[in-house]
Amino acid sequence: MNNYETVIVIDAHQPEEIIENLVDKIKKLISDNGGKILDMNRWGKRRLAYEIRKKQHGYYICFIYEIDKNDFSSIIERFFRLNEEILRYLILRLDKKLLDIKLKKKKPEKDIKKVSNKDTETENIEKEEKKVVEES
Repeated sequence: MNNYETVIVIDAHQPEEIIENLVDKIKKLISDNGGKILDMNRWGKRRLAYEIRKKQHGYYICFIYEIDKNDFSSIIERFFRLNEEILRYLILRLDKKLLDIKLKKKKPEKDIKKVSNKDTETENIEKEEKKVVEES
């Protein structure tokens, strides 16, 4: 299995229906070629660092997927080049370690709880130290 991460920038002035239709087409293209989407993040509308085709804003979407075909990147790249709504795209092949790291980023709640528990522990220690100082 080959793991890929693809980030696309869509013209932000397109209606929401066109963006949704485009996302559905990409999902269908991946699944029709034997792939499985592991994660999809919509980063939303952002200002571009520089104008692309006289556009200042883009709608960013990131796909992480696995697929068996070795030549799939050329298939999806052709789809992106022929589609006028897509301003830019980036296709990265991920190794197993990087894929695990990217998929673990989706679970920040545990990390937040750990940090908040450490904060309360340090606050409790500080309170105890103040009590000891006041008693002396």
